[in-house]
Amino acid sequence: MIAPKHFETAFAGDDQRTVREARRWTRQVLAETGLPDALVCDALTCVSELAGNATRHTASGRPGGKYQVVIEVTGRARAHVEVVDQGGEHAPDVLTGGGESGRGLWICATLGVLQHAAVPSGGRRVWVDLPHPAQAGSALVNDAHPGGGER
Repeated sequence: MIAPKHFETAFAGDDQRTVREARRWTRQVLAETGLPDALVCDALTCVSELAGNATRHTASGRPGGKYQVVIEVTGRARAHVEVVDQGGEHAPDVLTGGGESGRGLWICATLGVLQHAAVPSGGRRVWVDLPHPAQAGSALVNDAHPGGGER
């Protein structure tokens, strides 16, 4: 059995350019894990979305704010991608439909199992466990949030 690998680091949340840095950092740490390329791409997509949400929709995006990115890899084909932010007024919401924005969490939920929880400091953890259990075939399935998306 391969031992789980754990990586984490913090980024300034008051500068949206750090989303690119978080993505670059994630690519670097995943390069040493041996994960399949497709799973690495899915992890990068999720980190971009979760970090972007932290900078735009939570207290992490205020002056002096920070967010943390946590990556855990178990085995050769499973990854846990998590962002811990400083909290906000609203819980993350998976939106579906035809709008031009607000669909990033839905994309994450199709790639893996998307969840969130409050943390004692007043912040929030949002994470995706990859790959999605329904990805056994070629169909893209979102059964992580039946009924359209409010969590």
